[in-house]
Amino acid sequence: MTIYLLLSSVFFGFFLLMVTAAAALGRKRHPVVERVNVLRRQGSPIAALQKTERFSRSKDRMVGTASEFLKEMGFFARPEQVSSSRMRSALIYAGIHGEDSVKIFAGIKMVCAASFFLVFLLLGLFAGRPFPVVLMLSLFVSFGGFILPDVILNSRIRRRQEQIAASFPDAIDLLVISVEAGLGLNAALLRVGADLSVRCKPIAEEFARVNQDLRTGVSREKALRNLSERNRVEDLRIFISALILADRLGTSIADTLRAQADSLRTRIRQKAEEQAARAGIKMLFPLVFFILPALIIILMGPAMISLINTFRR
Repeated sequence: MTIYLLLSSVFFGFFLLMVTAAAALGRKRHPVVERVNVLRRQGSPIAALQKTERFSRSKDRMVGTASEFLKEMGFFARPEQVSSSRMRSALIYAGIHGEDSVKIFAGIKMVCAASFFLVFLLLGLFAGRPFPVVLMLSLFVSFGGFILPDVILNSRIRRRQEQIAASFPDAIDLLVISVEAGLGLNAALLRVGADLSVRCKPIAEEFARVNQDLRTGVSREKALRNLSERNRVEDLRIFISALILADRLGTSIADTLRAQADSLRTRIRQKAEEQAARAGIKMLFPLVFFILPALIIILMGPAMISLINTFRR
């Protein structure tokens, strides 16, 4: 009888723990309440977009200051060696557009590697470990410090691109509404960027940069191509290609936007159906390794205990 009470208490305790954890993880505020609170803090959407632009300018000034410091430290390679590197493309994907961002990032990688090497070397020497072993481990740790900024950068790229992909359907719908209401494409991009600055800051920054390119005299096709090259989102690139083609042929921008919005919704629905079809296969692993053993223990446990007691007698 004691073993049954123990098993029951363990089962119900684990069940209550999982319910509590699920409730704590699933507790979040309503998106309308969050949006209203953000608007109260930031003011109007236009003010929020202006605040984003001011933040970008201040970030560029900070990048310039850090660039001068690291340049004096001698961490930089020649500009022609880094102007067309993969690092530059990765930084652009992450939303970092400073002129010296590549050189600063390279300097950060070297500083991290040197810091990890020195810290681990000093700790090993103070601990009294053999110097050759400490030196080899320090070199290994310095390699980890060298690739740590790349890991952080890739994480930021993935998070930024996911945010843009999630908010892009709403951006197209807002563009359709704005263009059909009588706004031009440039004004519609500015308005949509201002409206989405609260929900998705990356896409607001991208639209603001497109408008900045257009104000500086860059052609619309070039500005849109730059937008496509700065992002890895496939839906965004398809949309930009269709928009450039419509601009070349002189067709209606509103009709093109409407067709692209319908096509994007269809692709999203197909992706959702594909993920739903894969759900059964993905559930096979936790079902076999976590759920079935628990069911076997619960169902066969009392019978096994009875058999053990019978054979003991």
